[in-house]
Amino acid sequence: MGCEVVAEVRLPAPAGWFRRRVNVALRLLRYNPKMVSLALAFVGDSRVRRLNRRYRGRAGTTDVLSFPGQGGSDLGEILISVPQARRQARQFGTALQQELWLLAVHGLLHLAGFDHQRLRDRRRMQRWEQRLLTGRSLIRRSAS
Repeated sequence: MGCEVVAEVRLPAPAGWFRRRVNVALRLLRYNPKMVSLALAFVGDSRVRRLNRRYRGRAGTTDVLSFPGQGGSDLGEILISVPQARRQARQFGTALQQELWLLAVHGLLHLAGFDHQRLRDRRRMQRWEQRLLTGRSLIRRSAS
């Protein structure tokens, strides 16, 4: 149980770096990492583009996709496009590792039931993103 990290592309940090942080974030969201399973996959643009079209009906790549699990202890799967994260990190002037962590948090919050369609929900989700990104056991400074 807990977070399984799959890296189909090269990462700027060891998989364990992301696994530890996801498990802390799960605790902050009141999940027991020993009682839930979650897959975090770092993939290329082509895989994300294919899944984005298939499941969201949208052409092109996106930065992160979240797929809810089957229920029970299966929380779901988060897929992150590392090339898209790299482009965004350059655009926003952040480190790739920090951008990947921000996307992982964003995907995790979707799996935890958060949404950002309405302004009120978006603000709530942003507050939780900041909380998880700046948690004492996580990254000390937040990504913008």
